[in-house]
Amino acid sequence: MTKKSASNVHLVGGSSSLLNDKKIAIIGAGPCGLTLARLLQQKGADVRVFEMEPSSTARNQGGSLDLHEDSGQLALRRAGLHEEFVAACRPEGQAIKVVDKHGKMVVDLQPKDEAETRPEIDRAVLRSLLIDSLDAETIQWGWPLESVERSAQGNLRLMFADGRHVDADLVFGCDGAWSKVRPFVSTTKPYYCGITIAETWIPSVEAHHPRVAELVGAGIFLATGDDKGLLAQRNGNGSVRVYVLLRVPEDWTQRCGFAFNQLDATRQGLLQIFEGWAPHLREVLTIPDMFIPRSLYTHPPRQAAWLDRANVTLLGDAAHVMPFFTGRGVNLAMLDAAELADNLTSGKYPDAAQAIRAYETSMFDRMAPEISENHADQDVFISRDAPAGIKELLWRRIESGQERKSKPSGAGSNS
Repeated sequence: MTKKSASNVHLVGGSSSLLNDKKIAIIGAGPCGLTLARLLQQKGADVRVFEMEPSSTARNQGGSLDLHEDSGQLALRRAGLHEEFVAACRPEGQAIKVVDKHGKMVVDLQPKDEAETRPEIDRAVLRSLLIDSLDAETIQWGWPLESVERSAQGNLRLMFADGRHVDADLVFGCDGAWSKVRPFVSTTKPYYCGITIAETWIPSVEAHHPRVAELVGAGIFLATGDDKGLLAQRNGNGSVRVYVLLRVPEDWTQRCGFAFNQLDATRQGLLQIFEGWAPHLREVLTIPDMFIPRSLYTHPPRQAAWLDRANVTLLGDAAHVMPFFTGRGVNLAMLDAAELADNLTSGKYPDAAQAIRAYETSMFDRMAPEISENHADQDVFISRDAPAGIKELLWRRIESGQERKSKPSGAGSNS
């Protein structure tokens, strides 16, 4: 049984007229899908979230993320969950340190530099906060979607991998880069961005690895140069999440000369790759007991027009995946949810199809410059000349964040 949050309330007695008697299926129980479910459920909508994972704890949820006032926090305010977020977040997690491969400090930004507008929260904590806000049985765990089809009666039919099917009136794909909803509306596929990571984590750093704790500090630490980097991030549970960043061909993990399921060989292989780097930086590679490789993918800034599929759309990574170099992926996904929910429930549109089309138009316009900026930032953070240019990039980012803070959001800011 799902634990109930104090915020688990509907704000209106009945559903929006566009959603009356509509069965809504959201695919994916990440921050985007859960935010959308919460926002629609507040308005009395009949919502089900279908998630392929068997439970909320079946997989490690990753590290920490910063929620921005103009996007992630905006969505949580509308969802009535901002107080819970403030209680769980870590303003000190905004600290950023950047060094070169010799360990020379290039950037040392503390939370006061950003007026504490982008506090960190662990992904698992954010997910639990959202899950706890939903009605019991909203999330259907262990339902891996295979495809979306039209039934003979014209309904949207969700086909699941185990042979089950569910009909729905509205389908919202929030199921990530390799979305099973996406082929129903788009032929554009993600492509490799040029960066492969190896992810790991170090638990209890203060107690067992004080040198790593001091190196990373309270927020994010990046050592970069020679087309590679070591990114470390403090998490609220006392661990440090580590990402090895490599600019390599897409098939590098098959050709690198070591198997990632063999720890000793992986350690030696990575240490060789970082030969010549400062010993205290290379030490980070000797501590973890596993490394999980993952290639990073992106959509182009401008996508080919989506197919005209009434009452189906995509949000978050399913719509516009990009690497994490601008730190806005989850924020923009939650903003997608806020804007779509507003379009569907505000009374501004005569039917759901028009509300969805308006969301898509706004989302595409918003994401084109975001993805372009992400690609440009990637080439600054992971390059042969890095960390040259990173200090200037981060200060520009701070200034643009302050400018956004002073302006109303374009996503239904009057609601």
